[in-house]
Amino acid sequence: MNKHKNKLTLLLFFSFIISSGFLIGCSQPKDYLPNSFFDLKMTSKLEGEAAKRFVNNLHHQPVTVEKNEVGFYRAQKGEAIIYVTYYPSAKLAQENFDKMTEKITPEISPFHSYEFFELEGKRIYKTLGMGQTHYVFVDDKNLLWITAENEWALKFLENYLLLIK
Repeated sequence: MNKHKNKLTLLLFFSFIISSGFLIGCSQPKDYLPNSFFDLKMTSKLEGEAAKRFVNNLHHQPVTVEKNEVGFYRAQKGEAIIYVTYYPSAKLAQENFDKMTEKITPEISPFHSYEFFELEGKRIYKTLGMGQTHYVFVDDKNLLWITAENEWALKFLENYLLLIK
């Protein structure tokens, strides 16, 4: 009987280890800025104060106090940038998405031809400007802005959404 009890204990122990590893793996934070993606390589990354300063300088005024990261990507086919702002709640990320998309209008910005659409269960804001395509969306508690070459921007976005799923 002890032999069976030992086997059962061992089986339960390994089951616990495997399930714990699975749960830990599921709870890992998403990597919004991979080192390479879509045949592009990250050439630089801004984090912390440097990222916050960069985002605020783009707007010529303070627009974020939250944690930010910016990834710059490049390949022979062109460039892309991924901006991520981390909010403490999904509600706050959505509120800032709404504010941002309301402010981006042809009359007061370098952006034009804007539209909303759904992709992979997300409400995406698309606009054109400065020779590139721009997408803005919320993922969990985070607000993302993707800038990419017009020719492959939608494919880049589609692949990116699958990556962060």
